[in-house]
Amino acid sequence: MIYVIGSGPAGTAAAVALTRQGLHVTVLDAGLTLEPARASTVARMAAERPAQWSPGDVSAVKANMGAGPGGVPLKVSFGSDFPYRDADRHLPSRATGVGVVPSFGKGGFGNVWGAAVLPYLPAELESWPTGPGELGPCFEQVLSFVGLSGADDDLAERFPTYAPRLESLPVSRQAEALLHDLRSNREALRSNGFLFGRARLAVASRNAGGQPCERCGLCMFGCPYGLIYNPARTLQELVAQRKVTYVPGVVVTGFTERGGEVHIEGRDRRTGEAVRHVASRLYVGAGVLCTTKLVLASIGAYDREVVVRDSQYFLLPMLRYAGVRGVFDEPLHTLAQAFLEVFDPELSANSVHMQVYTYNELYRQAIASALRAARPAFRPISAAFLRRMLLIQGYLHSDLSGEIGLTLRRDGVLDLQGRRSPRTRGVLRRLVAKLRRHRSLIRAVPLGAAMKLGEPGRGFHCGGTLPMRRQPGELETDPLGRPAGFERVHLVDSSVFPTITASTITLTVMANAYRIGAHPGAHR
Repeated sequence: MIYVIGSGPAGTAAAVALTRQGLHVTVLDAGLTLEPARASTVARMAAERPAQWSPGDVSAVKANMGAGPGGVPLKVSFGSDFPYRDADRHLPSRATGVGVVPSFGKGGFGNVWGAAVLPYLPAELESWPTGPGELGPCFEQVLSFVGLSGADDDLAERFPTYAPRLESLPVSRQAEALLHDLRSNREALRSNGFLFGRARLAVASRNAGGQPCERCGLCMFGCPYGLIYNPARTLQELVAQRKVTYVPGVVVTGFTERGGEVHIEGRDRRTGEAVRHVASRLYVGAGVLCTTKLVLASIGAYDREVVVRDSQYFLLPMLRYAGVRGVFDEPLHTLAQAFLEVFDPELSANSVHMQVYTYNELYRQAIASALRAARPAFRPISAAFLRRMLLIQGYLHSDLSGEIGLTLRRDGVLDLQGRRSPRTRGVLRRLVAKLRRHRSLIRAVPLGAAMKLGEPGRGFHCGGTLPMRRQPGELETDPLGRPAGFERVHLVDSSVFPTITASTITLTVMANAYRIGAHPGAHR
């Protein structure tokens, strides 16, 4: 019996790879789901066009999520915090200066992610113990069931699309104006280290039974039609095909290898009763915090710090030279609209990734929160500002970012200590200066004074606690994600990444999990 722990992007990708080889997989998962009342609301909306939606239903799916000057505190799904619920009870922690949290939801962070997908750059994988080009076919396999929207544009020079086909999402008026200006200055931008293109998103009509994007503007709250890829949907399909047995409500607490088997111990999430399973092979994709704790507990590595590597997350507003009319009433999607990549060795030995967002209603909330009582007096000014404002959500390579010290104590509590990197602010100051120098090409001015830096882990692009090595030592893994001393246990999430690059992380997590699951010697 082959087991997978976790139903998020990593666990699901590994399960797909295994089932495509004719193997049956049992998935153990904490498995929290959207509350029935909210699920009924979403189903009702999915059966209607946006013009038919009731104000009460729209308010329900927008509940419990607002924006302040520092952005969105924690993204919820259709107004529910179910992706994060129960984590404190089953994964107790003492965290200082840390932005990452675990997910116990079915589908993991696939319930709340921004759907931005780019592969890691081949040059930035040179320190990994995988062979040259080994991940390329795995990107293709993953996108065969995830789906991809975007364009075959300049980004493809460094970031292959890998997808069998690309769907096209309409961009907003602000994004179209930006892309027009970038294309007009393409050669000058390229000569100065800028590469740009349409955002690539894990959004596809195939995820919604052929339903096209309605441009309803609810992307940040959840897509009622299901166009944004969620691993839970793939898992549901595998269960329906009888390729996977799904066992929810299980929190795995440890594993051991003996007699050519993996003995799995856990407890029922609701009752606390002991749960035991025996596997011929085990694939662990529970997310960096849960996976790392599980491994440390299984080998008795208490009071020993491992390091969570992070890709520094930052928010940077930019003000366009000219505003765009009609942005408040425009039908649009509110995910990333464009990607802007920077390759400048004087700035960083690695790339800098920036996702460009145009107007959505959360911006108005953030400005209102900042102005407070002065809001009425500034309403005309804030409206003019929003017509011109872009928001960059950016990331740096882990070599330039902070980290999190993670220690499992004997009482079962995780100590998490966020540590800033002394290099981060200098790099970001130089990035802002570079954008300012080239403002006439981008036709936008970066508002460096308004930049916000997330705490380590805040962007959820983190991992590397048990990194893959060609010759792994203690608290490291081999190229198939096996911890030192184990033959039949494979870690398949970002906990095994040797580095965290600036690019988006989920696609590479899934490709690496697929690679491990598809390896011919990994499941014998």
